[in-house]
This record gives sequence, C-alpha cells and structure tokens, in this order.
Amino acid sequence: MEHLPNPLGGERQTYVWRGHRIAYVVRGTGAPILFVHSVHAAAWSMEWRHNVPALAAHGRCYAIDLLGFGASDRPPVHYTAAMYLDLIGDFLRDVVGEPAVLVGSSLGGTYAIACAAAHPARVRAVCAIGPAGVSRLTTTGGTAFRRVESLLRRPVVGARLFGALVSRVSIRFFLRDIYANRAALTPDTLQLFWLSAQQPGARFAPAAFVGMQLNCDIREALPALTMPVLLAWGEAAVQTPLREAEIVRRFTPTAEFAVLPGGDLPHDEHPEAFNRALVRFLTASGVTPRR
Repeated sequence: MEHLPNPLGGERQTYVWRGHRIAYVVRGTGAPILFVHSVHAAAWSMEWRHNVPALAAHGRCYAIDLLGFGASDRPPVHYTAAMYLDLIGDFLRDVVGEPAVLVGSSLGGTYAIACAAAHPARVRAVCAIGPAGVSRLTTTGGTAFRRVESLLRRPVVGARLFGALVSRVSIRFFLRDIYANRAALTPDTLQLFWLSAQQPGARFAPAAFVGMQLNCDIREALPALTMPVLLAWGEAAVQTPLREAEIVRRFTPTAEFAVLPGGDLPHDEHPEAFNRALVRFLTASGVTPRR
C-alpha cells in the first residue's frame, strides 16, 4: 500500500501481527496517545490528519490503520470485533510498550472502551467520540446479514457491488450525511477516502461491517472503566445522534462530556475544538503535563 499517501506526516511504520502487516504513523514525544479510526467502507487513519500533527506537541501520537483498512494488509479473513480488540490490545503491548491514552472515533471509540476495560494496565485514559455499542450495534448480525457479507466477499459479484458502494458519487453521498460542515468536505478529503477504498482487498473488512460482525456491546465495559474517560459528541451527528449520548452517559456517570460542533467526525470538521477539548481533559486528568 505504499502508493497511499501519509497525510498525518511523521513516519509510517509496520507492525507484523498474526502474519499481517499493520501500518501506523508515529509523531511526537512524551506520553503515548493511540488513535483508532472509525469503521466504514472508506475508513482509515487519515481522519486524524488535523489532530495528530497538533497533538504531537502533547505526547507521542500513534495512528493505526486497522487490519483491512488504509495502508494495512487487507486479507480475506473473517473480520470480527474480537479480532480488532485483540489487535489494539496487542499493539499497545508490543508497539507502544507503556500505558497509553486511547482515542477512538465511532466504532473505533467503542473498541477503545472495550479494550480499556479488558486491559486496564495498558490504558491511562480513554476518549471516545460518538461510540456505538450501547443503544445500537450491540449484537452481531444473524443469517440474513451473514448472507450479505458473503455476497460482498464473492470474487466477481461482490467486487462489483463494492465498487458501486465506493464510487466517488457514493462516497460523496455518504460523507455529505456524516459531515455537518460541508466546507470541511473538501476535494482533498473526498480523494483520500476514495483512494483507500480502491485498494486490493478493500471489500473484506467493510463486508463484515455490513454483515454486522463488527458490532460490540460495551454496556458492561463502560461502568468497569477505572481510568479517566472523555465522551465527545458532534452536536449534529447522524449515525450516533447526540440524543444517544445521554444513554451512554448513564453507564459511566463520572465521565467528562464534551459537545463539539460538527457531525459524526467532529475531530476532522472542527479539529481545533476537538484538540482543545482533548488537551484540556488530559491536563485536568494529570495524564499529560501542561505545555
């Protein structure tokens, strides 16, 4: 995947996990912060391109491309939420090597919470942006959804269906739904998402998402968290609307809460607002020193 650009800057490196290459970018020095991107047909770590460069002044920032996305390998394996939780946990142990702040977006935020509950010694704090797994996306799909996943995995039919799903027109339509600030939806943003979705094997992980195999229930994980937690929400979010935030907060009433301008990716639409909120949270929690 060397022809994918690196819009985060810093150095792109590789972590070999279960025989597969996992791409990640690292920038900065100090206390580690691991960023986990959202999950959709064109997802990858580029959504942190306005956050990592700025936050590298406050810690050593890692941005991972989950298996099946971005510059990581995209093998035709069976993708599950449990697999991604193992990947994130192993990455924290093998690459980061010390307790880190976990920052995740959407389903990536869900995984951040679940991973922090499973490996509390590896996580110093959690920031989840519009996480699912409480009021929605709590159970895996049944027979009908597995059939859809199987269809998308087929060599000819699946490739054609996925090609239509990730055409420039389709990606633009999807992004116009989750970006409240249309000015943030630049041609460069569209191009970066489109490029990731055109990689060989790009359909396998999204097929599992469409088949609801990547869902993760965090209703027990949230109250089990022992580290500082920040829940951030885009005030105009569509996929996980702001009204669902109150349901999530009931499971972790001591968590900090920040409502941000923007939709489902407020950190990309309004990075300055998100970066300020995260630095304020980490400083108040004593996780990173004041700068």
